[in-house]
This record gives sequence, structure tokens and C-alpha cells, in this order.
Amino acid sequence: MGLPELKQKIQMQIENADERLLRIVSSVFDNYLNEEPIVETKNNTVDESIVAYNITGKPLTLEEYNQEIDKGIEDFKNGRSISHEQLLKEIKSWKNEI
Repeated sequence: MGLPELKQKIQMQIENADERLLRIVSSVFDNYLNEEPIVETKNNTVDESIVAYNITGKPLTLEEYNQEIDKGIEDFKNGRSISHEQLLKEIKSWKNEI
């Protein structure tokens, strides 16, 4: 798929998107357009590129990304997780709150 086809596909998807998806896409664009492609590290000796975004759209370097993964593993090891079945039950309860 070339660039023109990709742009057309995205335009069609945007036309059919709900508000939640549009807010997510807008956040990604805002972060992409406002970020510099290289980020200085804490010691200012090595530059790192953005490798991912968190759930709020904040750009993450590889080091920050790996730290988030480590936090998730620690949460799991310390019992700060729920089963798939528990999550489904919780999601169903959200529908009743609306």
C-alpha cells in the first residue's frame, strides 16, 4: 500500500470513527507533532528515540518503555492483577453505570 492509498484509508476510517477514537488519534498527532525526534537522557550523554506511547499518548524512550514493563511484572508478582474473568465481569458492570 502506497502513501496515497494509506492516506485515503485513514481518511475513510476517520470519517467513520467515534469520539473516543478521534480523541486518541488527536492525542497521537499532538504528541507526534510536538515532540522532537531525539530525546536527551538523564545524563545528557546519549540520545534516544521514541519507541512507544503510553495509554495517555505520552512518548516513551526505550528505557522508559522497559521500566513500564518492569512495573507491570512487579505488579503481577505482588498480586496486583485480576483474572480475565474478573475483568469481563467488571466491564459488564460499567454498562449498568451508564
